[in-house]
Parts: sequence; C-alpha cells; structure tokens
Amino acid sequence: MISHLTSKLEELEQRKKALEPKIDEINREREKEIQDVNTKYDHIIADINYEIQKIEDNIYNEMVESFVNIVSRELEVKRSNSLYSVTDEFKEYRTSTSQLPLYPKELIEKLDKVINGNPIEEVVYILDDIKAKYLKS
Repeated sequence: MISHLTSKLEELEQRKKALEPKIDEINREREKEIQDVNTKYDHIIADINYEIQKIEDNIYNEMVESFVNIVSRELEVKRSNSLYSVTDEFKEYRTSTSQLPLYPKELIEKLDKVINGNPIEEVVYILDDIKAKYLKS
C-alpha cells in the first residue's frame, strides 16, 4: 500500500516537472501582455498629463506676465507723480498673490520689498531676467 502511494507521489512529481516548462512559458506570455497593457496605458496617462501640464504652464506664465504688468504700471505711476507712494492697486495685487498656490514666492518677496520702501526701479531693471527665469515655453 505504501509503495502504491509512493509510486503515485513519484508520478505526481514527474507530471509537475513535465508541466514546469509550460507554466514558465505561460508566465512569460502573461508578463509580456501585462507589459504591453502597461505601456499602452502609460502613453494614455502621459498624454493626459501633458495636457494638464500645458494648462498649468499657461496659468503660471499668466501669473508672471501679471507681475511684469503690475510692476510696469507702478513705474508709470511713479514717473507721473511727484509725490510717489505705492498704489492701492499694487498693494491689492500683492494681497491677492498669496491666494495663488502656484505664484512664485520670490516674486511675492519682490512685491513686499517695494511695498516696504525699496525703489520699484530695482525690480523694473531685472524684469527681463525674471521673464527668462520664470516663463515656461
């Protein structure tokens, strides 16, 4: 009886060994198909993310352009007034920027410096550098 069970167990092991190459082949095919599906969806996700990134870059560029515009307008106000003080529009703009999560912190600091008495010209002279640094293509 034990010999009969032993022979059945040996037969089972032989069948398992005989099936191993087939199982390995199926696993390789499965991995290839999974990789193909992952690649397909990775491309779809990348395309969607590209569109979102484009929108985010455009918004970011608008923020930088708005900084350039407010600084330029503030300079014009200073040139046209003999008694210059920072305009309410400039102060409101600065207050509003804190509500924009993507707004560059360095530009907020520059606005603060002007409000605290630094000459607007210090910022105007570096507007080209600011645009080069912050504008995204």
